[in-house]
Amino acid sequence: MNKTVFLCAGGDARQIYMSRFLSSYGTVYTYGIESSDNRTIKLDELSAMSEKADILVLPLMKCKELEFTAYDGTKISLEKLVPHLKKNAVVTGGLLSTKQIEFFSSLGFDVTDYFKREEVVIKNCIPTAEGALQLAMQEMACTIYKSRVLIIGYGRVGKACGNLFKAVGAETFCTARRISALAEAENNGISAFHLNEFYGHIGSFDLIINTVPSLILDKALLKAVAKDTLIIDLASMPGGVDFESASLMNKKVLHALSLPGKVAPVTSGEIIAQAVKNILTERGG
Repeated sequence: MNKTVFLCAGGDARQIYMSRFLSSYGTVYTYGIESSDNRTIKLDELSAMSEKADILVLPLMKCKELEFTAYDGTKISLEKLVPHLKKNAVVTGGLLSTKQIEFFSSLGFDVTDYFKREEVVIKNCIPTAEGALQLAMQEMACTIYKSRVLIIGYGRVGKACGNLFKAVGAETFCTARRISALAEAENNGISAFHLNEFYGHIGSFDLIINTVPSLILDKALLKAVAKDTLIIDLASMPGGVDFESASLMNKKVLHALSLPGKVAPVTSGEIIAQAVKNILTERGG
C-alpha cells in the first residue's frame, strides 16, 4: 500500500511539529515552514517536489484571501499549490474563509477545516488556559495564589481556566447567562453569579478572563473595573471587550489570540496532526 503524501505549507512553530508528527503516517513535504529535520522534506521551491500530494495541510489562516503567510512573513498564493496536488486531494486548514473553501471546492478538492473539529476545540482548551495563567503571572504585580479571578463564560475554555486558576490557589468566580452553567461551576467549587448581576461584582477582581466572543465588557462596565485589574480576553475576533474605551480609560487589557501556538507549539502541533490523521481515517485513507 502506498504511503500518504502530505504537503504542509506555511504557518508558525506549531506547523513545524505538526509536520514531524505527520511523518509517522507518510511522506511529508514542507513549504514556507521555518525548519525541518530528516523526517520531512523541506522545499525551497515547489518545483522540487517529486510527487503530488494526497493532502494539503494549511496553517491557521489569518486572512480571507487566496493566500497564506510563510514563516518569514512572505505571502504565498493558494493557486501556486494546486499543480502539486493529486486529483480529488484533501485540503485542510484552520479557520478557512468561505472564499478559500469555495476556491478549492471548485477545483474538485475535498475541503475541511481542522480548527472547527470537536477534538481540536476540546484539546486546545488546556494550552489556552495555561497560556492565560502564564500571561497573568507575567503581568500581575501580585501572586495568582489568593487573588480574585473572574471567568466570563463557562464553556470549554472557561471550565479549563476555572479549574486551573482554582488549582493554583486563586479565589475563582464565574459569570454566565445559562443557569445550568452556573450550577456546573458551583459543583466544581467555583463561585458563580448570573451575568445580569455583573455590575455589582465587577469592581472586586484582580484578574478578569473573558471567553465569550461577543461584547461583554462595554464602556459602562469597564468604568466599574478596578484601576489595577488585568483583563485577558481569550475570545476570537472581535473579542468581548470594548478595546477603544479600555485604552482611553488606561485599563490593562490583553487580547490573547492563538495562545496554544505561542505557549505550547509542540502540543498544538500534535493536536493538529492527530486531527489531520482523523480526517484521512474518516475518508478511508
